[in-house]
Amino acid sequence: MYKISREQYERQRDMENPYLVDGGYSMKATEIQDECEDDDRVLCPVHIESDAYHEVGPDTLITWFREFVEDYLEAPFNTCTLYFSGNRSIHVHVPRFVSGEADRERLKELAKLYCDEARAELDISVYDRKSLFRIPSVEHAKSGIPKVEIEPTWDRTRIFRKANGANPSTPATYADVLWDVFGQERLTVGTIGPEMNRSQNLFQVLDPEKTLLEFTRDEPENEIETPLIEQVAYPEDPAEVPEWSMYNAHEFSPYAHASGNPRSVAALRVKGGVFARENKRCGATMVPAYFYGAVGCNGGFTKQDVHAPLQLSKKDYRKWDYEHGEKVVIIGGKSGSSRIFSVSSWEATEVGHALTSDKGGRDTALNYLSEKGYDVGASGSTVSGSKCTTASRSNEFSRETGTIWPARENWGTDVEGLQWKAEQEGIGTLSHKERIRVACRFLQNGWQPTWEWFKEQYGSTFKPRITWQFLRGIVEDPDFREYDNVDVPPKPT
Repeated sequence: MYKISREQYERQRDMENPYLVDGGYSMKATEIQDECEDDDRVLCPVHIESDAYHEVGPDTLITWFREFVEDYLEAPFNTCTLYFSGNRSIHVHVPRFVSGEADRERLKELAKLYCDEARAELDISVYDRKSLFRIPSVEHAKSGIPKVEIEPTWDRTRIFRKANGANPSTPATYADVLWDVFGQERLTVGTIGPEMNRSQNLFQVLDPEKTLLEFTRDEPENEIETPLIEQVAYPEDPAEVPEWSMYNAHEFSPYAHASGNPRSVAALRVKGGVFARENKRCGATMVPAYFYGAVGCNGGFTKQDVHAPLQLSKKDYRKWDYEHGEKVVIIGGKSGSSRIFSVSSWEATEVGHALTSDKGGRDTALNYLSEKGYDVGASGSTVSGSKCTTASRSNEFSRETGTIWPARENWGTDVEGLQWKAEQEGIGTLSHKERIRVACRFLQNGWQPTWEWFKEQYGSTFKPRITWQFLRGIVEDPDFREYDNVDVPPKPT
């Protein structure tokens, strides 16, 4: 949207043909747009789009959108309006503006950064200058299907049924579209009456402090405020709820009510470093997290698409090595020594959906993980008293299902960086302490995968006895992490 001067308005109004080609412009309106951009008289509504709908499905797109909106734009996702484009995209209309070219470029940089870090596929071109974005109810040129509003919980079938059965009316003006997105009580000042002329009063009722994204920090005030995460009261501003909740909401414990019950399962995204509160579980270790889905041992305590702390036992804390942004699945129970896996965004989403869907559950989630190569134990079942039993591994180490994948060049953790260095430059480039760090992480996947990885790295110089002593020292030494689920095989001859 362009804030034009009186002179520009009259110039455009008095043109016999505003689309006349002149002076290198395809139409005169472009000249006025450029003038406004040069003077920072542009207000851009924030949109998000991904064309990967058919490749990854709506659940993954919603996960990307939610992460970008809440973690990067710091806006509550439940205030956004979602649309199916009519072809291969989902559009998100965020009730926020950016003002000026600098902030528009900053928004584009944030979108690129998120895509790089999360390996997401957002359409970055929507943040280009003069970018066009189709308004609701308009048919897609290729499919003939209109752009229709959807809910974030809908699956492909529900979206398809809505899009193909819709016959929506096109908004009379773009101001009507903005009212549908921004006309929320929390974003306005005063009272909006039915008699109000929307197109003329749009910016008279919007609260600029709540609708304008600003990427520069204000100067600190003399008064020192209590940090949000330390505040006792529930935030009044919905935008502050996610950050507050991950430290103050009721925690998820993988160990609660474990006696006589199946194991708990949780899929989450790590949102920060560990912390402890004297008044929360007697100072137990907590991790701020976003839960894709979680089911406690008794099956009655669940979490879905919420921010909350994850409780860690002393055993799990000693082997916790997961960083901000990493996706994790934790399978807990009575022993207090959980199975913890670093998973991809897609796998975390799938596990969360399996845990919380009507047709799923813990068994569905664990079977999915088992099929992906993770050693979930107990044959993938959480059913108490199940006929399924865990195969004895004392003489069958090759049956462990843990998998150690090659490190990514754009590694996400320090340990993965050490793994990448060893795989690319040779394991001899790692110090003894660095090899211990790598082994500690790998042993969470089992003895045999760790053994095979070291064997592959050393090649012809591999020494089985020395490697066996090295790994056994980590598994059995009480000064290291506890690996209750890792059996040490007989010493090689």
